[in-house]
Amino acid sequence: MESSIQAAEARTRVTSFHEQSLNVLNAMMSREWDKEEEEEEVVERKGGSMFGAIFILMNAIMGASILILPCSFGQIGIITAVIMELFVVFIGYIAHMILADAVDRYNGSNYQDLVGRMCGPTAQALSQVGLILYFFTLGCSTHITMGDQAVKICELADGLSSEEEHHWYCNRRFLIPVGSMTLIFPLIWVRNISTFSYVSVFSVFSVFYIVAAIIIDYYKLNLPLNDEILMPDVGILPIMQYLPVFTLGFQCHMTSVPLYYELHNRSVSRYTVVILVTSFLVFLCYMLAGVFGLMTFGVSVDPDILIDYSSKDGLMTVARGAISASVIGSCPIFIYLGRGAIDDTIVQIAGKFNRQLERNTEKRRVVILLVWHFLALGLAILTSSFGTVLQLVGSIAALFMLFFPGYIAWVESRDGNRGYQVLGVIFMGMGMFMFIWTIVFNLYQIATGAG
Repeated sequence: MESSIQAAEARTRVTSFHEQSLNVLNAMMSREWDKEEEEEEVVERKGGSMFGAIFILMNAIMGASILILPCSFGQIGIITAVIMELFVVFIGYIAHMILADAVDRYNGSNYQDLVGRMCGPTAQALSQVGLILYFFTLGCSTHITMGDQAVKICELADGLSSEEEHHWYCNRRFLIPVGSMTLIFPLIWVRNISTFSYVSVFSVFSVFYIVAAIIIDYYKLNLPLNDEILMPDVGILPIMQYLPVFTLGFQCHMTSVPLYYELHNRSVSRYTVVILVTSFLVFLCYMLAGVFGLMTFGVSVDPDILIDYSSKDGLMTVARGAISASVIGSCPIFIYLGRGAIDDTIVQIAGKFNRQLERNTEKRRVVILLVWHFLALGLAILTSSFGTVLQLVGSIAALFMLFFPGYIAWVESRDGNRGYQVLGVIFMGMGMFMFIWTIVFNLYQIATGAG
């Protein structure tokens, strides 16, 4: 009997030891699994540097928009234009901080994803439509700008004026597809936005060259300063007309969200440095280009200031190549963000029909990129100017810079944050007002034949 009891106790001890061993092993495996997850999270958080982020944002902001600034400065005066720039920089900075804080809270990987997580599917759908339209139009205008500047360079190479007949290879319908396929097409296949930092450095320094060339040409001509351009007697209408131009000139908030999401060791404090440095450098470039361009040609300066320079001006011929390089570097960023919005839209539509699709599949990615690129290329070849269309679609910039960040701030204020609630209402009101105003004003210009 005793032997039976001892045998049972031995089996119990063995079983207990076995269970304890399994528990220890499971705990070790659990800790190892957690360690692997932590390592994966660290790897995922290893993204672009602050230096690269600054150049990507500057590349997304600056480009062909710098050419219209002298004309904008001339219509409202230098002092008013600088004040408007500072105002837009200030509200743009606040919007960046709202978005960065929301990314940390809700882990949105791109703009439309963040809007969807915080504001619901309807707001997400609206933001996706706006993103697609906005970036597609910018992509078309990029091709047009590249082609127009290439024609000017060919005029210098031919030694002929704009009115004389040129060789077939100076035709914009030839230059646009050649430039698009050789310079833009290879860049659209990049998978991560942080990779654009290499191209962005070159694009940003191209803009620096344009600003320097405008300043040098002014001093070469030794022109006197006209005091009237400092503070002309203008009404509120011209100021309201050009406010969206400055808003569009500092709008990069759609790029900001995925850039902050991929930032190495991201934090709001680190991103604050990125935004402040970017805003200062862009403000400085815009102010110098606007002021010296206006002082060179006066209030009659063309909206594309490079047109006012002679095709025989070697300094400005290089500047035309520089602006082409800048917009070429910006175009892949527009396509990258637009493709993400299209892919999310396709997945959501499929979900409405009870079909679960994986996001960002290779096949769908290739199809979207090919259709997007060649459709934009075809429209650019057939269209000589996207001026009015670009102004209308540019009004969407106010939504992404002001309205949606304000909506996000208002949603976050539901936990009792009174400051966020007031800020959200103000931003939503400003964004909607600028959006409606720009559309109504441009439609009026078209209807009256003034635009």
